[in-house]
Amino acid sequence: MEPEQIRGENINIWGNDAHHIVNVLRFSPGDPVVVCDGEGYEYEGDIGECSKEKVSVKVRVVKKSLAEPPISVILAQGLPKKAESLELVIQKATELGVSRLVPLITERTVARPKDNKLDGRWLRWNRIALEAAKQSQRAKVPVVDKPLSLNEFLDTVPRDALCLIPWEGEKTVGIKDVLNWEEKNNLSNTVAVLIGPEGGFSKEEVEEARKAGAVPVSMGPRILRTETAGITAMGIILYELGDLGGAAGA
Repeated sequence: MEPEQIRGENINIWGNDAHHIVNVLRFSPGDPVVVCDGEGYEYEGDIGECSKEKVSVKVRVVKKSLAEPPISVILAQGLPKKAESLELVIQKATELGVSRLVPLITERTVARPKDNKLDGRWLRWNRIALEAAKQSQRAKVPVVDKPLSLNEFLDTVPRDALCLIPWEGEKTVGIKDVLNWEEKNNLSNTVAVLIGPEGGFSKEEVEEARKAGAVPVSMGPRILRTETAGITAMGIILYELGDLGGAAGA
């Protein structure tokens, strides 16, 4: 919901969300419901007025959501050749708990959105993130940026963040090794991970990232597709440092 939908102890819901509540979820007046504000808070209440045009909720309790990871994960995903591959990454990374997703343009990027189509694609990416956040009952909707170059992205990474760059040329340091060390030393609440496109990163790009503070890591003995690598990296990070695999109410 948006802030303007809150009126004191009441929340008013219109449009597609009202239709979904009434016609898909089949809620009725008096039913308990939880509404998220997109900023990490949950509003527990009961359905009042209920029609396909408008649903009102009487709020009983406001609390911080337990559905958000204890760490912030930024995924810089090399733009795949196929548009649907990036859309899959956005959907699944949102379900897993990504905080920010940046489509990355690198030396080996083949598919580069044309300027006249970029705004439409960007709006679609954020709609996918919104729908995935709703489906997974997240209290925050991750931000999907417009595409950035490698250097542009590195300039946006917080200085205290752990920055990882999975690379098939790294043979000795595994991603779990670095994450386990990070967990023991409790250094940062933000992890950024850079995933190359088809063909991966060039040696020069890896060196640029290293100079900016990124740590090259191995993801294991098998070469993964770019969309698989992004989703897998998210899962590993949130399992090792986040709440993935824990009890739902922990």
